[in-house]
This record gives sequence, structure tokens and C-alpha cells, in this order.
Amino acid sequence: MFWVFFLAFILRLPIMFSSLWLDESIQALALMGKMGPLLKYALADFQPPIYHFILSAWTSLTGYSEFALRTPSFLAGLGTVYFAIKLGELLQDKKVGQILGFLVATNPLLIYYSAEGRTYMLTTFFVTASFYYLFQLLTSHSRHTPQAIRYTLSTMLALWSSYLVWIIIFIQLVYLVYKRNWNITRLTFLAFLSLIPWIPSLLSSLNIGLSTMTNSPEWGRVVGGISGKAIALTWVKATIGRISFINKYLYAGIVSFIAVLHAHILRHIKIKPLLLVICIIGTIILASLVSLIIPVYAYFRLLFLIPLYLTLLVLGLSRLPRYFTSIILTLNIIFITIFYFTPHFHHENWRSLTQFLNTHEGIVAMPSLAQNAPLIYYNLTLPLTEVKNNESLTADSVYYIKYVEDLFDPMLIGRDNLVKQGYTMSNEIVYTGLKLEIYEK
Repeated sequence: MFWVFFLAFILRLPIMFSSLWLDESIQALALMGKMGPLLKYALADFQPPIYHFILSAWTSLTGYSEFALRTPSFLAGLGTVYFAIKLGELLQDKKVGQILGFLVATNPLLIYYSAEGRTYMLTTFFVTASFYYLFQLLTSHSRHTPQAIRYTLSTMLALWSSYLVWIIIFIQLVYLVYKRNWNITRLTFLAFLSLIPWIPSLLSSLNIGLSTMTNSPEWGRVVGGISGKAIALTWVKATIGRISFINKYLYAGIVSFIAVLHAHILRHIKIKPLLLVICIIGTIILASLVSLIIPVYAYFRLLFLIPLYLTLLVLGLSRLPRYFTSIILTLNIIFITIFYFTPHFHHENWRSLTQFLNTHEGIVAMPSLAQNAPLIYYNLTLPLTEVKNNESLTADSVYYIKYVEDLFDPMLIGRDNLVKQGYTMSNEIVYTGLKLEIYEK
């Protein structure tokens, strides 16, 4: 088990120190009290508040560095490896537990989100723990055990960490009612009852989400619109992580090969854990239906399904020759290596961009000041403006950050305003995930 944790630790550590990207910066500013009350931010973020409270308590002790902001996710990533190992051992044996631990430790998408200061990895940790204790209760048939308390607590924390988790725990509840397992049903229902104080806040969040969708339907499509591609990406990204290939034929070939390989492996599961299958498929279907009204569907918001899917995969691998396991592990290592050696796939490099700007004179412009959180976090010293507002500029140099321009300024009004005021683009600098255009008068 030590080597599994050591591998998980080593693979997650390098990106802990990278620049914060937009959403992480917004989270940091909220924790620093620069965006009003934390609860108000949680409503706008469309998430229950437990992650914000945990991170608030943590950063009040450790500060707001990139590493500090990401440490809870990092620890949750290691904790998910632990519960995956225990789940594999519980469902079959120690060998299955060890293989499952290695797959979770090397999964490219779980590695990425173990080093991001957002709720997704902590949610995955709570959900994996909930399923482990649930299967313990299902196999022990005991009414009053420490496992019952642990199941209730982990399920409660999972529910308080993500709205989409409500779907998978609801499916758990329906399954338990169908099986007439009233003891565990009561525990699951108790976990749901803990949400009653948050219901008014949920309704407020729904109003915010519906209002945003009405005023900016394109934004809804970007943050969580449902489509066949979005559903397909849930499996693709869960398998190869946050990488892609320029050659689409190569991309399609790799994905097709892995799909055939996984299908072959899953066919060899001797005793299918029906609950896992129902929860995975049911969560994707119900989340898709919800997203027809509120745009919440995105592969990273369903990160908590990955350990459950990998559990099914390992149950199939346990009945196949060892080289199938070696192939899956090798593919994981290849994909994470591609990720590490391709900066294009890394976090947006706002830190280097801001450092460059702070060594120059002029004014910084953006399509929308709603996206300025990283510049505030990294202490931009230059004045900042939303250039599409047709503001009269007097600086000799304008540094235009071309960030989500297609969403906030699709008509290119901002750049037209610069040209009308006598500015000409003299240079373009590319940072990871960002483009900076330099205009001179």
C-alpha cells in the first residue's frame, strides 16, 4: 500500500505550485473577503458551502498561496486512493484493492483535480467513502455499528459538497428502498434531512442560475450546457485526462482503442455490482435532464464517478491475464506524461502574465472585468479597463488580455475601439491558456 500512496503523492505534487487559473482565483478572493460574505459567494458559485468552509478554516491557518489553496484537494486525492483500495478489498480481495488503488493513483483526471483549489476532488473523496461504508453495511447486515455512523457522516458531507451528488445519493436511496433495506434507508434519509437548512439557499441559487441563463444563454452553454459531446467527454476525459491531440484521426483512434479495451474488460466481470452500474448511468442521465433547465453538466463536476467506474474496470481485470492491467496502467502513465510535458494543457498562467505587466507602463484592457480575479490575486499594479465600453484612453501602451473574448465581446467592439483611438497592435505574447496583445499609439 505504501508504494501506491507514494506514487499518488509524486504524480500530484508538481502541479501544486503552478499558477492559479480564473476559478481558483475567484475562490481565493472569496476566502480573502474581497467578494463579500462567503455564503453569498457560495450561492453564486451554485454549490453547497462545505468546501468553502473547510478551505476558509484551512487558509486562515496557512495563508492563501497556491499550495495552501490546493492542499485540501491534494489530501482528498490521497484519501480517495485509500478508500478505493479498501473498496476493492471489500468487494473482492487485496489484489483487486491494490490494482484499484494504482488505477486511482495514476488516473490523469484525478491527478489534475487533486491539485486544483475547487470542490471537485473533495466531493470525490466523500462519495468514495460513502460507497465504501455503504458496501460495508450491505455485507455486514448490522444495525448499530461505527460503519453506520461513518456512512451517514460521509454521505452527509458529500451532499453538502455538490448539488450533483444529490442525484447519486438519491439513486442510492431508491436502490435501498427497492431492496427493502430499511436500516440503511433510514441512515441515507437522515443524511438528506441535514440539507433542510440549506433549502432556501438552494432556491436562491436556482433563481441566480435561471436569471443568468435568461440574460446570457451563451454563458450557460459554456459552463454546463448539455449535448452529446458533453456526455461523451465524461468518459473520454475520465480515461485520458485533460489532454487532446491535434490530429483528430489519431485522437479518434486512441479513444476507440481504449473504448474497445474497456468494453472487453467490463464484459468479464463475474458478479456485477448492480448498485455501481445503476449509480453511474443514472447520475449521468439525471444530470443531463437537469441541465436542460439549469446548465450544470460538465465532466469535471462528475469527477466523483471515476473511482466507481474504475472499480467496475478492476473487477473485470481481475479475471483477465495480468498484461491487461499492465496496459491500462501504462496508458495512464503515458497520458499523464503527455500532460506534464505539454504546458498547453496546464493551468492558465496568470502569474507570469501579471509579472510581465507589472514591469511595464500603460493600461491593461480586457473584454470583461468580470474575469479580472487572477490579476487582483497576483497584485496587478497597472490600471485596468473594459475596453469595449468606449472609454477614452491616453496611455501610450495598452495591454489587451484576449480572454474569453468570443463570449464577452463577440463583435470585437473592444479592439475596434482601440483602432479608432489610434492604437496599432505591435506584438502578441502567448502564455498558457492566455494571449496578450500589445497595442501602441
